[in-house]
Amino acid sequence: MSRNRNILLLGGSGFIGKQLAFTLANRGWQVTVPSRRPHRNRALLVHPRIRLLEGNIIDPANLQELCNGQQAVVNLVGILHERRKGDFRRYHVDFIKTVVDACNAAGIRRLLHVSALGADQASGSSLYLRSKGEGENLLHTFGQRELKVTSFQPSVVFGKEDNFVNQFAGILRWYFGYFPLACPNSKLQPVYVGDLVGRIVNAVDDPQSYSKRYPVCGPEVFTLRQILELIIEALQLPVRILPLGKGLSQLQALVLQNLPGKLFTMDNYRSLQTDNVCSDCELCETSLRQYIHGLSAMFGNKRNYDSFRRDYPRSGSPGDHS
Repeated sequence: MSRNRNILLLGGSGFIGKQLAFTLANRGWQVTVPSRRPHRNRALLVHPRIRLLEGNIIDPANLQELCNGQQAVVNLVGILHERRKGDFRRYHVDFIKTVVDACNAAGIRRLLHVSALGADQASGSSLYLRSKGEGENLLHTFGQRELKVTSFQPSVVFGKEDNFVNQFAGILRWYFGYFPLACPNSKLQPVYVGDLVGRIVNAVDDPQSYSKRYPVCGPEVFTLRQILELIIEALQLPVRILPLGKGLSQLQALVLQNLPGKLFTMDNYRSLQTDNVCSDCELCETSLRQYIHGLSAMFGNKRNYDSFRRDYPRSGSPGDHS
């Protein structure tokens, strides 16, 4: 790396990106975070080493301009649902080609990419996983000649501002009685956002990580039902899980994918047919079970929240997780 440590975060205004921006800035990097709506992400500006600016990274010319003067790029761009047919290919495959071209034109030699656990171009159980796998393969194939590439394949990521635990907790708090749950036996190995970010930051300057693909998982395997039951227990909610079988799970997906917000789609259903767990890799340390036990503090009164922060200071902190 050169003396000027400039790094560009693509998708840096999202949940993982914000954590990564602060951690890189704390390590001495000058971090650039483009956003189409920078006014929504002004919290990033509290760090003097983070530059937030307006930009459309999907536009090749704009992306090329953003890459000029950078020494490294981290790509965090990804979507869970298609708004229009072909969005998975546009964001997970075609965008990778644009990023590689922009890096090569700007003379950037380091590119890190966040993919997904289970991403597989040939045999992924969903279009999401197949497109993620195709994009990752493209990056490692065409990026290798000029770029030093590393990719990360995390299981579902949790943390203070996630769209996983928080989403379920928010729904369950307004529910009473039986909650119908699709794919209740699907296995997940959730990873804490600070642990994932630490892995990415440590790899930026590590030559041993070049050309590697890293699965990233937490220390515990849960079924989806077990995770929701932990949330219910932590928040002391008057809710019980009603597990749905295959047919009713598909019906729920068909209904919900046509409602605003797309809480659950058929492609999500297909993704959950593949166990989202790691094998033969170094596991991260932070416990989802411990994190969920603190939910009552985050959703409760200030005294509980202060106690939670004292006993579990890592959760949600934008600091330097290594």
